[in-house]
Amino acid sequence: MADREELEFTYSLIDRIFRLSMGELADFSGAKYDGDFSLTLEQAQRRKHEYVCEQIGIAPGRRVLDLGCGWGPLLNFIRERGATGVGVTLSSAQAAACRRHHLDVHLYDARQVSRNTFGGFDAVASLGAFEHFCSLAEHRAGRQEEIYRGLFARIAGLLPVRGRFYLQTMVFGRNMIPLETLEQVDVHAER
Repeated sequence: MADREELEFTYSLIDRIFRLSMGELADFSGAKYDGDFSLTLEQAQRRKHEYVCEQIGIAPGRRVLDLGCGWGPLLNFIRERGATGVGVTLSSAQAAACRRHHLDVHLYDARQVSRNTFGGFDAVASLGAFEHFCSLAEHRAGRQEEIYRGLFARIAGLLPVRGRFYLQTMVFGRNMIPLETLEQVDVHAER
């Protein structure tokens, strides 16, 4: 997993810039345009949240976990639907922003969530955080399958029989930045 220091560097550094440019509860992950690019980003994000909630059966009284909740846009949508949302993030700035909006968010490693930490959930979602759950070093060590199997087993342990998990993530293809280039990034560089 990207370690806490890396996530702090990335998401806490841009926290204020992000919120000033995209809004307090804007979404940083992919939107759902369905080919209709006349939609605003906000409309496409709302369309995505509606789709996710439909897919995992969000309704009043349901309890939902958001793994890697960011600034809380899905949690806010879940709340608007009358359900209870709980989020986890490794960014202190994201957690603080969520709490300012009275969202139930915890500074916690998504890979360690269990029934013992937060209880069970009717559904689990993760939008745009999956790529952070296995670090480059873990990937190079060939541990990605072990890490993802462990994550999915923990998620399954949070859900009832036939409970649903929604995952939105990036995929990589021939146009991606070569992994070797990523080694040149220094999180300790002067800002």
